[in-house]
Amino acid sequence: MNLRLLLVLVTVLAYVAIGLTWFITNPTEEVSEPDPPFFYTLAPEDLRVIEIQTGELSTSWSLREDIRRWFFDDLEEIPADLFRWGGITQLLGGPRTQRVLRQDIDDPALYGLDAPSSSITVTLRDGTQVKLYLGDRTPDEENHYAQVEGFPQLVLVDATWGAVLERLVTEPPLPEWYYTLSGQVREVILFDNNEVVRAYGFDREAEIWSVCDLPLESDPCAGSQLADGDALDAELEHFGNPKIGGAVELNLLDDSDYEPYGTIVTAPYIAVRIENREPNNVTLVTRLTMTIGDITEDGKFRYAVANETSDVILIDAEWAERLLELFFGEVLVGDG
Repeated sequence: MNLRLLLVLVTVLAYVAIGLTWFITNPTEEVSEPDPPFFYTLAPEDLRVIEIQTGELSTSWSLREDIRRWFFDDLEEIPADLFRWGGITQLLGGPRTQRVLRQDIDDPALYGLDAPSSSITVTLRDGTQVKLYLGDRTPDEENHYAQVEGFPQLVLVDATWGAVLERLVTEPPLPEWYYTLSGQVREVILFDNNEVVRAYGFDREAEIWSVCDLPLESDPCAGSQLADGDALDAELEHFGNPKIGGAVELNLLDDSDYEPYGTIVTAPYIAVRIENREPNNVTLVTRLTMTIGDITEDGKFRYAVANETSDVILIDAEWAERLLELFFGEVLVGDG
C-alpha cells in the first residue's frame, strides 16, 4: 500500500469517527404529540366556580374563600352538604381520561358531541374557564366520548366520573337542614324547656290520630283522646315545607356557640317521626327535627337548627310563628 492511499484511508476513517461521535451525542429528536387537553392540570385550590349542565338541568356553585365553603349560586345562602361535596374538587382535577381516540373529530354527531349530554365548566382563580363536553357512552358503557372546548381531540372519560358529577345536578348536595317532608308521619313530639309539652301519635290499625298521654310510654306514642287529623295534617304540610333564609353560622362545635341565637336545649323543639316502606318490605324510620330560637333584630326571621346539624339557619318569622302554635296554641282535639 503506497503512502498516498494510506493517507486517504486515514482521512476517511477520521470523518467516519467524527460523524459517529456526533450521532451518538446528538440523537435525532423525536417529534412528540401535544399533551391532550385533560383536566389534570387543574389544582383543587385554584377552583372558584363549578357549573354542571346535564339535559335541561343546570346548577352552579361558588367558593366562599373566607370560610372555604362552596355555596349554591341559585339558592340564597345555601352551602353544599359537606358529606356529598367532599372530594368533588379533587375529582375535577382528574377526570380519569383513558386515552385520545382521534387528534381531530371528524363528525361530532357520531359521538354525541353535536348535542352533548352534559357539560362541566370550571372557573379558576385567575378567571380562566375550562369546559368539558360529555357525549355518548361507548358501546361497553364504561366511558364517555368527550371533548374539551377549544381543543380538537376526541378523548375518552370514565363513565363513573361523569355519573358522579351529573348526580350533583339531578340530586343536588343540599344540607340536611334544607328539607322537605316525604313519607308517612306517625308521631309528632313537641318539647319546651327540655320537657315534652304535647304529642300526637298515629294508630296504624285504626288509621286515626290521637293526643298522646303524658308522660310518653310507647313508641310511637298513643293516647285515649282523639286528635283532629285534618288539622294536624295541615300543620304537618306546613312544617314539611319550611321557608329557609339561608345559613347564619356553620359547623358550631360547643353548646355555648348556640346561645347568641337562642337555639339551646331549652328552646322549643319539634321531632317528627316518619316511616317509609322500602322495596324489601322493611320499614325505614327517620325523623325531622327543629329547634326554634330567637327572632332576628329586623323581625323577619327566627334562628333555628334543623335535623341535629351543627349549623344555625334562618327561618321565616311568620312561618315559625305558625309552627309555634303547635306548642302553645290550642290542642288539636278531634270531635270524637
